[in-house]
Amino acid sequence: MAYALIPLGMIARPLGALVLGYIGDKLGRTTALSYSLFGMALTSLAMAFCPTFEQAGILSPIFLTLTRIISNFLSAGESMGGAIYVLENSPEKKHDWLSGLYNASTMGGIVLASLGVTVLCSLSIVETSWRYLFVMGSITALYGFYLRRSSNEEVVLKRDTYNIFLVLKKHWIPFTQIFFASGFSYATYSIAFLLSNGLVPLITSHSAAEMAHMNFALLLIDLITLPLFGYLAGKWGREKIMLGASLFILLSSVPLFSLLSGASLITIFVIRLVVVLSGVAFAAPFHAWAQDKIESPYRYQLISLAYALGSQIIGGPTAAVSLWIYKNTGTPIYASLYWMVIALPVSAMLIQNLYKRLLNPSSV
Repeated sequence: MAYALIPLGMIARPLGALVLGYIGDKLGRTTALSYSLFGMALTSLAMAFCPTFEQAGILSPIFLTLTRIISNFLSAGESMGGAIYVLENSPEKKHDWLSGLYNASTMGGIVLASLGVTVLCSLSIVETSWRYLFVMGSITALYGFYLRRSSNEEVVLKRDTYNIFLVLKKHWIPFTQIFFASGFSYATYSIAFLLSNGLVPLITSHSAAEMAHMNFALLLIDLITLPLFGYLAGKWGREKIMLGASLFILLSSVPLFSLLSGASLITIFVIRLVVVLSGVAFAAPFHAWAQDKIESPYRYQLISLAYALGSQIIGGPTAAVSLWIYKNTGTPIYASLYWMVIALPVSAMLIQNLYKRLLNPSSV
């Protein structure tokens, strides 16, 4: 029942992207980001003081559901908006590296949260002390809000229209590309960190706990390599790096899944590491790539909306769909089909973009 709250993001995140994206394009990036971060601080604090069922009855799950909805709503404008603000206020030649560094900062937050839960579990106090983690998160968000309010933003944005349907009609090609790329990137993350936890214990003698412990090491590798692949994207070309990653996944997903059955821990780690590095190569320059597709006055709203929809509609169901395919076929190889189906249009899209750039360097 607790995990049933997760799909609420499929509703709340696109709405948050529309509203906060509108604010970011009309009133400025700093304003929208300040609203989102201050709201995240309040919702984290609210979760910390969420009453138990014994204390409030049915109001307890209702309160938790509302805070989750609001949190998803606010985070939709935060994740993409932060990248837009960073890259718009930095030199073009550093965009790919900063894109990877920005992704690494997000991963750093996940690593710290994972470490916090691990510490509480090792002390056997997670049942009574989990609320402290939300308090710490709220304090961090409030400090970030203070830093943002003290920053200066001189960007003045002028849009021809604020009708989202007209804006989408004008930019439907880059919007669609960002939609699919977002879904593919999120799906690859799900394969590496979520699906493995559920699938590997079904086809090997290794437990879900062993897979969860392996997650922490893979998260650290993800964190360290994101800026590196961002730097390489700046040197070799961001679309070449992203295409190489998507083609590699398209061609290697079946062989990788075929090696999982009865595999040793070392083999499983290597397979998961390959998936993680492929995802890092694709995700590291993603923000720089996406921002290059949309002109500044429409950037915040369109990129946030495309990412929210792509990650939730395409990427979100990855682990569940892949496990369902395995349950109905009994063969691990077929669990990779959903991942391959997503990789195919993304690879075709990037090939087309590179071909257009080759014919006319100013067309893309």
